[in-house]
Amino acid sequence: MSKTVLLVDDSVTQSFHLKLALVRAGFKVVTASDGRSALKALDTEKVDVVLADVIMPMMDGYELCRQIKDHPTHGTTPVVLMSALGETHDEYWRQHAGADVYVAKTTDTAKLVKVLEDLLAKSPLPPDSLRETS
Repeated sequence: MSKTVLLVDDSVTQSFHLKLALVRAGFKVVTASDGRSALKALDTEKVDVVLADVIMPMMDGYELCRQIKDHPTHGTTPVVLMSALGETHDEYWRQHAGADVYVAKTTDTAKLVKVLEDLLAKSPLPPDSLRETS
C-alpha cells in the first residue's frame, strides 16, 4: 500500500513537478495550495507525511507545522519543510515549528524521495529530531 504525501505549495509549477516525481516514486499525493487548505485536507484524508513550502500566503509553512504538531489527532504526522531560505534565523524558526526534516528547494527529487522514505520508515519521530538536508 502506498504512503500518502500531503504536498503544500502555492507554486502551481513547483507543485506539479513535485507531485509527478512523488507519484512516479510510488506515493499517493494530495495537494493543497496554502496552510489553511492543508489543515482541511488533514481532516479529510489519511496522510502519512506533510511536505510543505515555507513561504505561502495566508499561513506559512512554519505556522502550518506548529498547528499540525499541536493538533491532538495529527500531532505525530511527520512534517518536512522545504524552502530556498537559508539564513540563521530560518534555522531557528524551522526548529521551533517542530519540523521533522528541512530540505532545500534545490534538492533533487530523487534525494527528496529518499528523505521521505527514510522519514516514513522511522515514523513517528519526536519533534526534536530535526535534521537538515541540502
